[in-house]
Amino acid sequence: MIRKALFLLPVLALAAASAHAQFSAYGTVTLDHLTGINTSPVLNTLTPAPCTGSVTTDCTQYKSSVDPIGFTGGVSYDVKQVGPVLLTADLRAIVENNHEGAQKYSEGAGTHIYSYLGGVKASFNTRYSFVRPYVEGAFGYARSNYGVLTNAGNKNSSGNPILPGVSTQGNLEYHVFAGADLRVLPVLDWRVVELGYGALQELGSYSHTYPLYSVSSGVVFHFPPRP
Repeated sequence: MIRKALFLLPVLALAAASAHAQFSAYGTVTLDHLTGINTSPVLNTLTPAPCTGSVTTDCTQYKSSVDPIGFTGGVSYDVKQVGPVLLTADLRAIVENNHEGAQKYSEGAGTHIYSYLGGVKASFNTRYSFVRPYVEGAFGYARSNYGVLTNAGNKNSSGNPILPGVSTQGNLEYHVFAGADLRVLPVLDWRVVELGYGALQELGSYSHTYPLYSVSSGVVFHFPPRP
């Protein structure tokens, strides 16, 4: 009987800990501002070169930035309370697209960014319990065409190549986020705003850093509801 009780103690302790565990799931609309495109070495190594032949050389000019919009979905787990600071592990995926590419006088290849990030978030208690500001550092892997690349060459109505047949590239992405959640219900927060700054660091042949800015807003669900 005593041995059985001793065996059940860690099981009961784990169950008690799980009962207080706080999981969250969130979804936001995200707008990115990707820069550094017109100085990228990828523009000097494309084969065939964009807009060759009789097309005006203005087609080879590129904007320095693009603004894809999309969706962020993530999950987080509260790890530890340290004084007024709550530490949370966070995983998120971001999918963003835009018909407009970086070519200055056409839509080009469009712009695509697909990110997978993990990070640690620090939330802060305030005198107003319904407001919770936070900061987070995150890094991970992303694929992007920088508004320039496409998987296959395309031609314009005159038959001239306008896009190179170079695939999207893999990148190290690092990001710092800061935002605030406003409690609506014990189970629901409104993520009023989340601002981010980071970069894509190309990992292949066209090594280059693309600064990346973001702004998001959406909702957060808590399981179980916050007390």
